[in-house]
Amino acid sequence: MLLPLALGACASAKVRSGARVDLSAAQRAVEAARKAGAPAKAPDMFKQAERHLREAQSAAAKDLTPEKSVRVQGLGELAISEAHCAVALTRLATPPPDRPARTPTAEVERANTRARKLEDDNRRLEERIALLLHDLEVTETEIIRTKARLKGIETKAEASSAIAEARILMGRLDAKANAATLSMCEDSLAKAEKQLQQENYGAALFFAMKAQDAATKAQESPDSHRPSPTPPPD
Repeated sequence: MLLPLALGACASAKVRSGARVDLSAAQRAVEAARKAGAPAKAPDMFKQAERHLREAQSAAAKDLTPEKSVRVQGLGELAISEAHCAVALTRLATPPPDRPARTPTAEVERANTRARKLEDDNRRLEERIALLLHDLEVTETEIIRTKARLKGIETKAEASSAIAEARILMGRLDAKANAATLSMCEDSLAKAEKQLQQENYGAALFFAMKAQDAATKAQESPDSHRPSPTPPPD
């Protein structure tokens, strides 16, 4: 239950396996910094923005796991912040027309400090997510073992029905606005189907309900539904 909330707070989009994270905002921000003259007047900050954008694009070009999709989005957001900072540094380094150039040292230092803080925050966020994912994996492994040992009253029909219901709930979400949630749901359903094949119906039901819960919570958030189709003319 903690993981969907944590990942949902980190990501602005997350993806189904094989889909792509939307990095268009990061691309626009870096391009705007380039046009503003950042490569010449704020080269270090601009290079950082370019590097993080390239890293995000490289990772996004592959099939994404939930944790990788969060990292891609984090890199994209970091690139946006660094690009904006590069633009600010460029403006500070550009003298007004017909006036002597001045070096606003304090302003530059404050901008650099903000950029360093962004990197530190992103690193701590990645470490926190990695810890949550590890804890989740340990918990899920224990649940699978317990369910297999107890062989409870859950049936194959119940597990199959829960999986189908989860897919219905996922289909109601907008893929772009809820990409992180959908990626996690797909991961949970893959585990559910694996446990179903192994006749561990309790574990299969657990993973299917986990996917349902994540999809339901995402559906309750703003902008989670697909746009309503335009009614046909009379």
